Amino acid sequence: MIDPAIPRLYAYHRALREAQAAGKSTITSEGLAALVGSISSTQIRKDLSALGAQGRRGRGYAINPLVEQLAWVLGLEHDWRIAIVGFGYLGHAFATFITAREARFRIAAIFDRSPAVIGQRWEGIPVRDVADLEAAVREADCNIGVIAVPAAAAQSSAQRLAAAGVRAILNFAPTALRLREPVAVRNIDLAGEMSILTSWLTAAESSREARA
Repeated sequence: MIDPAIPRLYAYHRALREAQAAGKSTITSEGLAALVGSISSTQIRKDLSALGAQGRRGRGYAINPLVEQLAWVLGLEHDWRIAIVGFGYLGHAFATFITAREARFRIAAIFDRSPAVIGQRWEGIPVRDVADLEAAVREADCNIGVIAVPAAAAQSSAQRLAAAGVRAILNFAPTALRLREPVAVRNIDLAGEMSILTSWLTAAESSREARA
């Protein structure tokens, strides 16, 4: 099971790196909360205390060691080799974004089933036929798999990645994957995330109409 605090820790790490870039050496929990924007200073102090990080009264936390500690906890000090299955708009956008955002995330293998896409190159990496997935994933020594294929192909793609030695999968297909440990799966349903916002907008509109 993935620790629910991990997304918060990554948000702290990202905000602290922004503070580093701005030339800051210390930051209070209130200052960090202002940078993160969606997490209270109380929650931040609780999370950092659980890591053993202690701020100084009136000065806050030393940024540099805290960034290093969070990077270690999040695994960002390692090089992670990623295999992407499905290189349409979403797969391409993910590759471009993640490599620009985190230097330690490296796209090592790309797969698709479309003859129009197979053989193309992205940043020097060839798009291979998905039929070659297992051998190519082992050859590239991939740690992480990303699935950006239609729902009907997602489960089989995940099983093939797992069989090739991948132990962590990010799934963008609109279906829940069924894999056994030690494979960790993170399902990201973009349409579902949008429905959370549309539901909120609908409720807000209904509330305004009721008050009118």
